[in-house]
Amino acid sequence: MALTKETYQKLYDMLCDVTPLEYDCGILCDQVCCQGSKDLGMYLFPGEEELFSMKEDWLKWEAQKVKYYDFPPSWEGTVYFVTCTKPCPRKMRPLQCRFYPLAPHLLADGSLLLIYDPAQVPYQCPLITEKMKLRPEFVQRVYEAWRILLEDGKIRDLVKWDSREREGRPDFIPEIVLAEDKDPADPAG
Repeated sequence: MALTKETYQKLYDMLCDVTPLEYDCGILCDQVCCQGSKDLGMYLFPGEEELFSMKEDWLKWEAQKVKYYDFPPSWEGTVYFVTCTKPCPRKMRPLQCRFYPLAPHLLADGSLLLIYDPAQVPYQCPLITEKMKLRPEFVQRVYEAWRILLEDGKIRDLVKWDSREREGRPDFIPEIVLAEDKDPADPAG
């Protein structure tokens, strides 16, 4: 099932006012991930681009063919990669920004973990390096959002793909923030 524009708006609303800490975590790192840089960007999920006009003055848009990048075989066509050119309006920040520093990880049995994002970035996030305690409400809402996102087969394939790739790295040890039981709706895992 592909997610609708309305579902994405629901996710944006659900994650709009919840943050990893009780205060703006950007004061810890001088808002390094919000500064706007050609080195930092993110992929939007399939259909997430519908929440934007693609003419925002704070985003640079790039349509990329999935066959040239690291996406699962089930993905075809193009994906949108966005780079901030300046700080964004907070209510419009993409989902990947709202989830950070957490990432989803699916175990082979279908269990969803939230882990500290192991992506290589050109900076160090104090939330990760100092293993700061994240607000439970933030963690729970991110988990709930991922449960909705995983209803989309393409997104589930991507999370599985990324999870298997991470598990194949000899140095991968997930720093688990939240672990839940296997999803009963996904008997194949």
